Amino acid sequence: MSIDEKELSEEVKQSVEEAWPLFVDFLKKKDARVTQARKIVLTQVFSRHDHFCADDLAAELSSGLNHVSRGTVYRTLALMEEAGLVRVIRDADVHAHYEHTFNHPNHGHMICEDCGQFIEFADEEIITRIADACRKNDFAERTHRLVVFGTCKECVNKEAEG
Repeated sequence: MSIDEKELSEEVKQSVEEAWPLFVDFLKKKDARVTQARKIVLTQVFSRHDHFCADDLAAELSSGLNHVSRGTVYRTLALMEEAGLVRVIRDADVHAHYEHTFNHPNHGHMICEDCGQFIEFADEEIITRIADACRKNDFAERTHRLVVFGTCKECVNKEAEG
């Protein structure tokens, strides 16, 4: 179900207010259309605080007043990724999951190969080492992804019990 903008938290409203003009500028530079449907997708993405797949987002936006087509959802997510507003994380089965990155500090992910759980972690030492490596190699980092695959505590415990 799509979200009524009046029901959004102040944090989400502020993020949308800040991100939308940046996305509009990006779309104009790409000669892409600026549409209400794209704003609805951006708003729905920013209202989420989880890792989601495009199909789930498309299903949420498939009915109601703010109906957006599945194709528009996929195209808009691709443009948002290119604009740096969302990040794609691929799980062990190479399925794409998204998270918004605007006003969201960079962090790593641990993904359980058994149950698919995503666990976020932030480690300033890792971030510093990546920045140092980039500096030493005269490399201008735009972004990075750190994904660790393994088994979560719950699945390890289930294995031990069973």
